[in-house]
Amino acid sequence: MLHAQRVSRALALSSLGLALLPALAFAQESLPAEAPLPAHSSYLVLQHLAPPLIGPADASLIHAKQSQIAAEAAFFGYDLAAPGWDYELSLCPLIPDQLILHYRKPFPNGAQSLFTAIVPRGPGRVFVVPILYRNATPFGSASASGRSIAVFNRIVPAEAAEKAVQPNGKWLTLGLCFADIAYGNANALNIPGSEVGLARAPIPLLRLSEEHTGRAIIFTDRNAPGEYLVWTLSLSYQGRLLSASALQLSDYVARVRHGAEPAEKPLPPGKEPVVKPLPPGKEPTVKPLPQ
Repeated sequence: MLHAQRVSRALALSSLGLALLPALAFAQESLPAEAPLPAHSSYLVLQHLAPPLIGPADASLIHAKQSQIAAEAAFFGYDLAAPGWDYELSLCPLIPDQLILHYRKPFPNGAQSLFTAIVPRGPGRVFVVPILYRNATPFGSASASGRSIAVFNRIVPAEAAEKAVQPNGKWLTLGLCFADIAYGNANALNIPGSEVGLARAPIPLLRLSEEHTGRAIIFTDRNAPGEYLVWTLSLSYQGRLLSASALQLSDYVARVRHGAEPAEKPLPPGKEPVVKPLPPGKEPTVKPLPQ
């Protein structure tokens, strides 16, 4: 059910043009060329905690901020006073000063409403990123909306963001944290396996512009059986998110040839091509190239 709901969000995602001209690309993790592909692909995911597993301090903070969360959610059309809401805590190591909460309400017909609440551990306001209204996306999808980008840039510490977008930084984690906030329960293909369906899915890449003033993070999110998203995040060299897009693609399907192979047609006797030898002294002259 969740897979189908995530596909419905992906259909409304808008693709934004990437203005970076890549000069260098870095893979987050790779296998030696001679190493065989693993049978199954591996994915990077953030840890998610249900309410019973949340620590006492964070649980107390969530309880204390419930009125602020409800007020901010109501501004976007979510009624937390209605029964059926549940939430989980998403842990992003690059955003230690914020609680990232996914609030969900399922409906009998299989639809769901979903939003992300950002709760500061210290002083500050609560932010809400709307994702789904009964399986419908907002007018501007959260994955590419200016609000999602502005909230993300505000909650990621400047020093952590700048370090993350270096070639040896945790840039894939940074990209995954944004996708998790804007999309809910995202994952990133880390090491591709031997799955034929992901044969054309890009591995995680960090691209640097020719002047090294820009960055692009590209990764694959397996969001449903037979489907996957390709995320492209454009950032400044300081790690500030400029634009984001997510493109929904179907698994690659290898074409199987049916029917008999084309038969060879031998030439009939006497129809073989005639080889005419050159007469003596008529061989072509070989002219050596000047050194």
